[in-house]
Amino acid sequence: MTTTTIDRKKEIEAFGRRLSRRWKNYFSLEGLLPGIVPTNEQKQVVQSNEKQLVIRGSAGSGKSLMLVYRLIKLMEQEESRQKILYVTFNQTLTQDTRKRLNQSDKYRELSQTHDVEVITYHDLVRNILMYECGYPNINRLQMKQSSITEHESFIESKIMTILDQFKHSSEYEKYEKLFKTHSAKFLREEFFWMKANGINTWDQYSIKERKGRGHSPNVAKRQRPTIFHLFDLYQEFMKTNFKTPQLDMEDYALHLLNELQLNPNASFKYDHILVDEFQDLQPMQIKSLVKLAKKSITLVGDAKQRIYKRTPVSYKDLNLKVNSRTNQRLTKNFRSTKQIMNLASALQFTDVENVREDDQNFFREGPKPEIKHFTTMKRLASQMKKEINQLQTNHPGKSIAVIHRYNDNEVKQYGNLRHALERDFHVIGIEQYGKSFNYNKEKKPIFFTNPFEIKGLEFDFVFIVHFDRMHYPSSERINDLKKRYDTKKINYQNYDKDYDDILNDEKKVLYVANSRAKEELKIFYAAEKQIRISPFVNDFDTRDYVSNFSKSKYKNN
Repeated sequence: MTTTTIDRKKEIEAFGRRLSRRWKNYFSLEGLLPGIVPTNEQKQVVQSNEKQLVIRGSAGSGKSLMLVYRLIKLMEQEESRQKILYVTFNQTLTQDTRKRLNQSDKYRELSQTHDVEVITYHDLVRNILMYECGYPNINRLQMKQSSITEHESFIESKIMTILDQFKHSSEYEKYEKLFKTHSAKFLREEFFWMKANGINTWDQYSIKERKGRGHSPNVAKRQRPTIFHLFDLYQEFMKTNFKTPQLDMEDYALHLLNELQLNPNASFKYDHILVDEFQDLQPMQIKSLVKLAKKSITLVGDAKQRIYKRTPVSYKDLNLKVNSRTNQRLTKNFRSTKQIMNLASALQFTDVENVREDDQNFFREGPKPEIKHFTTMKRLASQMKKEINQLQTNHPGKSIAVIHRYNDNEVKQYGNLRHALERDFHVIGIEQYGKSFNYNKEKKPIFFTNPFEIKGLEFDFVFIVHFDRMHYPSSERINDLKKRYDTKKINYQNYDKDYDDILNDEKKVLYVANSRAKEELKIFYAAEKQIRISPFVNDFDTRDYVSNFSKSKYKNN
């Protein structure tokens, strides 16, 4: 009788704890991830019980960590089995997230009682369309810069074919002629922009303000019917000229939204959705995720890290209700030293709030970043080898990354910096980020990558190369802009606006590269003359970095 009474008492106490957790939204973050002690600020964000929550913060503020905590919280507090989706932008982030989750004993325990999927947006929608909605085979689209470039080139080649067929058709004379600057590349960007904004009818396109499309080439109102007709031809071409219909990268969201419109209670919906790096998703992609969530959605991001082209849109248009409770900001930095973030956050942007990190709390301090000039790439490579060797000797087991701006063709050419480094080190790509390495081998690993492949990742020591006028900003983007304008009839005001937009985008690329470093940041460039340094150096306070050249030409902010 006594034993029964004690057991009954324990059951009542356990029920009381469960009830208390449910009503008070209690969740302990302590010990969830090894070596990480959550702050009060993080605890407050995680404990939020909002059904829609947007978490913002600068690089290294723990946004992705908050997403992991909220995932585990959902798993613990839900008593019935839940379908939970964790969406990342690219495959590397997916691997990194899985690795982090599996470090948590609590997650491994709870994963037996829930269905958790960690996946990229495009892989997610591909699986839903093929295996839940009966679509034929859809080619997998990997979200890395080289794959995106290859995909865009494929689409442009098809649009060139459509353009050629259109110009030789009987209906050509019925439509207003386009300018020479309305190239296949322009049309591909226009079609992608239309789809990203959910535009698929003439009524929508005819009245839509072309925000996010730049000022050149100009599109006259009378040319819009021609462009939309080509859009219709493109859509039909992709459906009928292949063994199975082809999707471009902006089709995924539109098809998913259509399936959700046809079946609002679809079985493939998720109870809870968590989205990492949402600033790089297009509007319709975010909207489709909001509709895909049955109970809650949490999105984390940083506008200063928006390095993939995206169309501006309001939260209201995406069915997101954002207010003071549902829009949280993290102000503490866990990744980089104060010195590194002082430099990175000095970059001035035109479309986001420019805030130095002086008001943030930093958990580490370190040496000031270095900016060094070399007259030749050979001398740069020689110095980099010496410094990497020294780092690996003094800090065995620490991660080292070299961030370049080579294009796809240049990175494959013999004699570039990668080949020089391969003589002394085990040079690897970012796809191997989540692997373990033997740092006792004679050739120790270093990562060699570009800024687009490292979103959300971090390294102890970072070398940025190509900090010159040709690469920051990208000369390819500048030259492409010049081609868009007719030099005989150039509108200098519009040209300047588009040029400033490119500078703004390129500063975000540099910001992402800078903020990957945890302990030390070294910025190198090779040019015959020191003056060929990137103009972005003028954003930096000369007191925030050390150099091997005179800083007298540059200002103290």
